[in-house]
Amino acid sequence: MNLRLVASFVFIVVLLAACDQITSPNISQFIVKRDTVAVVLAETSYVQISSPWIGFNHPQAIIIGREPLVYVADTDNDRVVMLDLSGVVIGYSQKIKHPVALAEDYRLNLLVCAEFDTLLAGHPAPTTFGAVYRLDLVSQMHMIASVVPKRVIWDPSDSTRRYTGVATLYDNTYYLARTGPKNASTNLDRDDAVLLFSKTDSILDRVTNGFSADGTGLFTVHYLTALATMPTGKSTEFLYAQMPSNAGINPTWKVQWYRKVTAGQTTNWESRYRTGVGIDVMSDNRFTNPRGLAVDPSGNLFVADAGADSVFRFTSQGMSVFSIGKSKDGRNYFVEPYGVAFADKTVYVVDRGSSGIFRFKLSIDL
Repeated sequence: MNLRLVASFVFIVVLLAACDQITSPNISQFIVKRDTVAVVLAETSYVQISSPWIGFNHPQAIIIGREPLVYVADTDNDRVVMLDLSGVVIGYSQKIKHPVALAEDYRLNLLVCAEFDTLLAGHPAPTTFGAVYRLDLVSQMHMIASVVPKRVIWDPSDSTRRYTGVATLYDNTYYLARTGPKNASTNLDRDDAVLLFSKTDSILDRVTNGFSADGTGLFTVHYLTALATMPTGKSTEFLYAQMPSNAGINPTWKVQWYRKVTAGQTTNWESRYRTGVGIDVMSDNRFTNPRGLAVDPSGNLFVADAGADSVFRFTSQGMSVFSIGKSKDGRNYFVEPYGVAFADKTVYVVDRGSSGIFRFKLSIDL
């Protein structure tokens, strides 16, 4: 990272550090341009940016921060990696065990779903708990190696719960996806749930409390694998990906998108898409193993499906536009894509199987 970038970035961050909500600084003038290779799939042209980023160990998530910078959950290296938009590593976090999901709020705090080990009384070996960490990047002028991860959410009474997705809103509240084995329909605090937390990490709402733990259709919540919100953060809508529950219940629609609808004095969640009317994203068993979700500013949806070794794009109406899976010569790009992010007409894909980060520059207006 050159001195000009350091000086400019530090100045911007310090200037905005006191703000609770900020406008993202633009460092695009420092982006390094790289060679590209054109690829055509169906009727859509896009460009694979050559040389996948390497040096990771089974990464599972990627986000583009509001600075903008790139953050990767380097899962089996027990760390978060910070990069610039050209792929140059800026720094590594202190140890965070098994990070699987990331988000950044409007204060440039990084939220990380991960784990930690602790030795409990009467236990001969450490016990692993799921947890959420907060990294205050501004306090250390974005020197991520200097930021001490603060554990803000975990359940000391239950080591079986895990946190698998996080997505922020404009007021720095955030949704959190939680999974675990205890999902009896009579349990008011089932493990499989989407929860809403305040900007100070206190729970505000068990959002999916009225969803079914036993069904396979709409308004069901099972083993959650990903969570997303609109990139502006101004909508309370949320999306999640899910897999069969611990009880083996297989949801028909593994990617769901919900929004709040108010009628009179009653407010309820409803599905953004109607079923049975030819909407591609809601066709039966459309996905095999969805692991990553991203939404662009126009509401287009990207789904990383590790089972199909592909990333799919759908319009805001849920219609399929294209997939990224094979090159023009039939070669598979991915082994097990687990994460996807979108910024400036570029799709970023985390491929867990090959431990690489792939980028595709879209040649059409989204």
